[in-house]
Amino acid sequence: MIARVWQARTSGPETTERYRQVFEAEVLANLRGIDGFHGAYLLARQDRGSAHIRTLTLFESIDAIKRFAGDDHEREHVTSAARATLLDSDPAIRHFDVLTAFPQA
Repeated sequence: MIARVWQARTSGPETTERYRQVFEAEVLANLRGIDGFHGAYLLARQDRGSAHIRTLTLFESIDAIKRFAGDDHEREHVTSAARATLLDSDPAIRHFDVLTAFPQA
């Protein structure tokens, strides 16, 4: 299994909540239809007037990731609605092999 990790910042709790709504309505809706998608987490941490957010999505393979993100799977893909909630984001996506998971996905 592969974890796909992306990070961004919002201006605080209200924009984080707006990002969460977009994430659930747009991203998760799309991910649920991808063969090989195994789950997602949206994480947030408040820090001095802004919020750091991370998405962690789980896929069975790079091929499954490419079904979601296309051939340019190591770059962020952010919708205009999501972009409107962000202060900034890291354009690079990090992929990690999942060595241990509990409970198993």
